[in-house]
Amino acid sequence: NEGVPFVEHRRGTEHFVTVSAGKAFQVYNCERLRLSLVGPQGDADITALAVKGDLTFAAHGRDIVVCRRTRRVCVFGGHADTVTQLFTFGPRLYSICAGGRVLGWDISKDALDHLDGTRSSAAKRAADARASMADDGTGSSDSDESGSDALDETAFDADHDLPRYDDETGTHVPREYTMPDAFTPTVICHPDTYMNKVLIGATDGRVLLLNVNTGKHIHVFLPGNMLNPDGAAVTCLEQSPALDTVAVGLGNGRVVIHNVLYDKTVVDFTHDGSATPIRSLSFTTGNQDPLIAVGGDGGSVSVWDLEKRRLRTIMPGAHDGRVTQAHFFLGQPVLMTGGADNAIKQWIFDNADGTGRLLKFRAGHSAPPTHVTFYGEGLRLLSAGNDRALRVFSTIQDQQSKELSQSHVERRAKKLKIAEQELKLPPVRGIAWSDVRERDWANVVTCHAGETRAYTWRLANGVLGEHVLQPPAKVNRQGISNRVGHPISAVAVSACGNFAVIGNEGGEVHRFNLQSGQHRGVFKRPGPVRDGIDTKNASGVPEHERQRRQLNLRGGKNSIWNMADKSYGMDAAAAAAKAPKLPAHNGQVSSIETDGANKQTVTCGFVDGVVRVWNFGEQKLEGEMETGVGCVVASLHRPGALVAVAGADRVVRVLDIAGMRRVRSLRGAQTQVSSIQFSADGRWILAGAVDGAVHVWDVPAARLIQSMRMSRDFPVTDLSLSPNMDMLATVHEGRRGVYLWANSQMYSAPGSLAISGPKGSDDSDSEEGDPVDDDVSGAVETLVELPRLHAELGDSGEIILGATEEEEEDPNVNLAEKAKQTALEDAKKEAGPKGLGSDAQRRRAPEPVAHGLATMAMLPRTQWASLAMLDQLRERNKPIEPPKKPKEAPFFIPTTYNPDDPSKAAVFDLEAVIDDSDDEEEKNPKSRILTGAGDDGGDVEGVFVRLCRAGGKKAEAIEEVKLAERKNKTKGRAAEAKRKLAALRRKKRRKNGEEDEDDDEDEDELNPRGGPYAELIAHLRKRGPSGLDAEIRALGPWDASTMTDDDAAELGDVLDFFADEIPTGRNFEFLNALLAHFLRVHGGALQARESLRMKAERVRERAKATWRGVDDLLQEVRCALGFFGGVAGS
Repeated sequence: NEGVPFVEHRRGTEHFVTVSAGKAFQVYNCERLRLSLVGPQGDADITALAVKGDLTFAAHGRDIVVCRRTRRVCVFGGHADTVTQLFTFGPRLYSICAGGRVLGWDISKDALDHLDGTRSSAAKRAADARASMADDGTGSSDSDESGSDALDETAFDADHDLPRYDDETGTHVPREYTMPDAFTPTVICHPDTYMNKVLIGATDGRVLLLNVNTGKHIHVFLPGNMLNPDGAAVTCLEQSPALDTVAVGLGNGRVVIHNVLYDKTVVDFTHDGSATPIRSLSFTTGNQDPLIAVGGDGGSVSVWDLEKRRLRTIMPGAHDGRVTQAHFFLGQPVLMTGGADNAIKQWIFDNADGTGRLLKFRAGHSAPPTHVTFYGEGLRLLSAGNDRALRVFSTIQDQQSKELSQSHVERRAKKLKIAEQELKLPPVRGIAWSDVRERDWANVVTCHAGETRAYTWRLANGVLGEHVLQPPAKVNRQGISNRVGHPISAVAVSACGNFAVIGNEGGEVHRFNLQSGQHRGVFKRPGPVRDGIDTKNASGVPEHERQRRQLNLRGGKNSIWNMADKSYGMDAAAAAAKAPKLPAHNGQVSSIETDGANKQTVTCGFVDGVVRVWNFGEQKLEGEMETGVGCVVASLHRPGALVAVAGADRVVRVLDIAGMRRVRSLRGAQTQVSSIQFSADGRWILAGAVDGAVHVWDVPAARLIQSMRMSRDFPVTDLSLSPNMDMLATVHEGRRGVYLWANSQMYSAPGSLAISGPKGSDDSDSEEGDPVDDDVSGAVETLVELPRLHAELGDSGEIILGATEEEEEDPNVNLAEKAKQTALEDAKKEAGPKGLGSDAQRRRAPEPVAHGLATMAMLPRTQWASLAMLDQLRERNKPIEPPKKPKEAPFFIPTTYNPDDPSKAAVFDLEAVIDDSDDEEEKNPKSRILTGAGDDGGDVEGVFVRLCRAGGKKAEAIEEVKLAERKNKTKGRAAEAKRKLAALRRKKRRKNGEEDEDDDEDEDELNPRGGPYAELIAHLRKRGPSGLDAEIRALGPWDASTMTDDDAAELGDVLDFFADEIPTGRNFEFLNALLAHFLRVHGGALQARESLRMKAERVRERAKATWRGVDDLLQEVRCALGFFGGVAGS
């Protein structure tokens, strides 16, 4: 909750709590602490909260945002400093800022409706009438005496302090209250039964009783009368269930219960002895024992029995940080507390000794996390940070998120009377996992700062594992064991989930069995060769000495003594002792990676800068590669046997562990890389730098795709890409949340997002000693804001790989404005010509990445697959009863059409008046059924044929231009063809009512987006199955025997459309479904004409060629899968 006190409120019979979460607020149901609502995002972090009914008031710096549930109503602006306190009282909201100003805002329904622009005319007239009465002086006044009834909105004198508005801006002008001299307000509360009165505490210990209607100072309670001679600041005020009694929390850790009627102190006590400020007070209500709960900056909660005037219980370390709010539920022995540790907890006091126990809680990281990784298939996240906690988050259901237990820390802390934080493990330094053996034994391994042991975790049970992985102690020559080892710096878990590999700052690498926790070997490299030792001889004895010994042994070379001399002789042991093995690295092990087959292990050294590859089973060195600089972090792509190593020189090197060579060097990072990861397909490498930037490289192309900075103020400290490559998780410095980003490349159409960026150097064949050019020209950094707590209109926090040309030219471009402008331009481009339906229907088909590739139409399957089953669908949906004839329906129903939109079909005009006079018909004879084709109607050419022929003309013109240029004809003929194309374009613009533009885009017209038939495709994409069937059946003749030349021309134009569009690969499944239905309907008519048969044969050849390419690719995949699956011969 970011240190802001929560607000508890009731709606009906249920209790809810509103908490702050950065720049937005969240509403939880108190029964199960489940998320109910998420408020809109503000411009700054929330500093104070207040709730009244469906209204939520959130202070963002100097502004107060008013929300009705999740909709923003208005913003109150009048403070010059940060708002620190909000308080609702009747129809008004009172705010206190850090500068000491107290403002009152009218939050009545009429006032908010006026600001929201939704106030009715009746409400406006009533408000005007009240305002006129106030001007006449007939309004009622307020008394300063206390009343006996509880205060509500009806008890407020609403006419005395009417809302005021700025005549020029229309904004609400608040009322400012004057304070006594040297009085700096801090907190505010309302004493029950005191009409129009509030109590305001100050930094010098005084408390003011203020009449909010008249602004009169009723009384000032001096700190001396409240047992506060030092004048400690008043940090908390709370009304008690007893009348005229208020609890006052002070900055020195004392609590005073004071009678405001007689200005006398009833009782006082000290909170927990820490002398820290009191932040929250709460009384029990109903038939419960009279208790008061106190929370302060020390993190503990004390509960006092007011009847016995003694301490009932104290809960030390209730929160890791100050307690910001404590609240007893109405009539229940349940206390809910909130702290600055990002946690809400509920305690129930049902023990026999009167102490409380933790009932339920909801918590996140109390300190910014520093490590994050996707777990398993990407549905869960593991994160750890400086709060010494390891947490698992669910990306599907927030209720499944939890903190992994560290073996009864709470119970041990309570017994030792210390904070839980002191008993937790040190901050996590590295995380490794395998989900194969999750339900069998511990499957997560972590290393911690300064710890010489690695710890295991059972993720299935959410607890600390039973085994601790500690390297065996070293025994020196004197036989003395040295258990003081080096801190663990890197961990890894094998793909099978049976083994863990850990490395320390001393360069040692050890292997452990996770099931038993036993040590299973150490990775050591051979030491330097010494004089007189034959490295080819396992025993270390020179060959001539071995041959001499064999002559003196009974049995010669085949004797058992000679066998012992080879394998178990003392000489071999002595020689081995003289040639000791060296640790895996000289200095700290920065990273450990294991492959997917448990054959190889890769280790990286931070001091020696060497990457070594080991045999996993035998722990023997297989090869090593020098990088020349210290290795900071590494990531292994298990299927591809490639490892990406980030060096201290800001260069990411991609190494092939099979060929033992460097294949890529990726540059572009301005600072040292702190985190790195391969994508699942091995094509991308994502890296986070120390300066907070995130870099994305294309590995095959060896180029930097994009550099992103996710927020200017909160740099990225760690990142993790999901196995499906659809989500990126990041953690940021100074933020306690884990942020998820959607990869736009996974959700956009192929080819819709151009990937562009500065090219890196592909120096796969370069030598290791080549100089590194740190300056990458053209490397542009893109700024994206942190994602919101929920999706809102206008959110632009997406990861789009590739920088645009405008960003390359101007790095300081306003990305938010540019995103909005780009979205509007894209919407206009996708809208197409007039009358093509809604935005979703007008959206153009995805363009193929390359010419001829089969590209899906991305339409619902039912839109095109139902064409083959229309007869069955109509039979199934046939009405049971025949349709009834409407009453008094005219025989002819007038129709209207839009001449500016010729693609619009006939529409019946039901409101037109039918005039059946003979004179009118004689003067202006016109058909009552119009199609919109011509100015006077009567043209029965359908939209399908009209758009098809228009596309055919454009295709012929484009083909003529290309043919002229390809055959290198005269310039005059090519120019004539281009003029024809420009004339068609001008005719189309005039038809659509658009202005003529300069025809200087001939090159674009030769390759138009969507092809020459783009308008026809857009028209067909918005039609349903029945509409497509009607369009196709309206073509050609009713009967093949009565087909005319015009009917044949229509069918021929449609065949030309299929012949031109199918080879392009656009709308692959959609066009093939349309072609199948067209042949099913008009197959007989196509056979009746020779010209149509020839065009149909042309379509068949092109469709067959397209299908042949797709079938060949699928056949290659089938053969490969059959071969690798062992079923190739079956």
